[in-house]
Amino acid sequence: MESFSDAFESLVNMGPETIERFGASMPSEWIEEALEATGSASMRRRKLPADQAVWLVLGMALYEDRAIRDVVDHLSLVLPGVESLAPSAITQARHRLGPEPMEWLFRRVADTWSNVGGGGGYKGLALYAVDGTCLRVQDTDENFEHFGKPGSRNGSGDAGYPQLRLACLMNLETRLLVDACFGAYAKSEHELAASLWASVPNKSLTILDRGFVDYVNFAAFADDSRDRHLLVRMRENMKPQEIEALPDGTLKVRLLPSSTARASNPNIREEIIGRVIAYQHPDGAPGRLFTTLLDPAKFTANDLIELYHARWEVELGFEELKTNMRDRTEWLRSKKPELVPQELWGLLLVYNLVRREMLLVARTHTLPPQRISFVSSLMWIRSFWLTSWRGNPTNVPKHLGNVHSQLRVFFLPERRSERRYPRHVKIKMSNYARNRGTRGSPKPDVLN
Repeated sequence: MESFSDAFESLVNMGPETIERFGASMPSEWIEEALEATGSASMRRRKLPADQAVWLVLGMALYEDRAIRDVVDHLSLVLPGVESLAPSAITQARHRLGPEPMEWLFRRVADTWSNVGGGGGYKGLALYAVDGTCLRVQDTDENFEHFGKPGSRNGSGDAGYPQLRLACLMNLETRLLVDACFGAYAKSEHELAASLWASVPNKSLTILDRGFVDYVNFAAFADDSRDRHLLVRMRENMKPQEIEALPDGTLKVRLLPSSTARASNPNIREEIIGRVIAYQHPDGAPGRLFTTLLDPAKFTANDLIELYHARWEVELGFEELKTNMRDRTEWLRSKKPELVPQELWGLLLVYNLVRREMLLVARTHTLPPQRISFVSSLMWIRSFWLTSWRGNPTNVPKHLGNVHSQLRVFFLPERRSERRYPRHVKIKMSNYARNRGTRGSPKPDVLN
């Protein structure tokens, strides 16, 4: 029986162009490099060696609805001659692997593919966004101590499950993740996002929500020499210094650091020059945008007002990651905080691999990436992994030959930008009293 990596390579060689591209998104030699770079390579023969453990973590992300033991069985992740594998061996293999190889692979894939544009952009600038979200983890004592919980109506730390906070830098043209950072729930999005600014490419425009409004963030991000610009919704209490009124009705302004920012960052830049664009949508409240794009003739106010809403692409990406990929599962699988990062890096990596294949299908059919269905692509990749690897090898070419005839199910209709969805409360909160249990309560005595 050949190894899983060898089977992967052989299937890539057998398949048509779409499968070749999927294999090219993460060559098997990258796994070996990740294990060597992070010191996780197996030094002796094991029933579930390190390279198979990598595929196990990827399989866990791809098949959220299946038990981990089933993932091992369906993908044949054991050495030849091994008929059974104890559940403890799976856990031990994950502990030996650690999170570092999965993070290394995520960054390798992101560095290779995520900064490749989707054919759009804005006036020669690639579009990116930074935003944050939260993910639930298993409600164990260890996870509770490590990640913490958000507050609720009964006070701080009283939510149902521990949560981690995640911040991502996303390519808005392709929805591929460029970088990510996560930590305990108590860590703010500002703190997490600070590590992402260095990953923003040159010649780009990054769109931020007003939750990221902060002079220190702007100063670390905005870089005239690298042609990096930002577009952000301003808070109501922001009062920048007005320099002059521009011909299009926007204002050229100056942002200055606060005394607190100066004290904590003595070398912080003295000022940030930008434009303020006031706007009001029909039936909406007035708002203001701040941008470092100063030319009102090239970067018109109407263009930037409409462009700001491209920020919602990152929200759609989070929905794909948290809802579609995870089949609406409420929490990550791992019960130990040291395994949660491994699982999450695997989830982010598989998300990028699916997104990468969608981008290439879109290019083949000269469609924008947003016209390819994430759900259909994910279902197809899941089906291919199960039927092709586990089935008779002679049926693989037949299975792959049906791909092109089925591509129409991947295509989405064009978006209708005029649609509006007012918010409505559909389901009220339950009237039942909550029962959270008592954490760390002593076990009951065993009756004789």
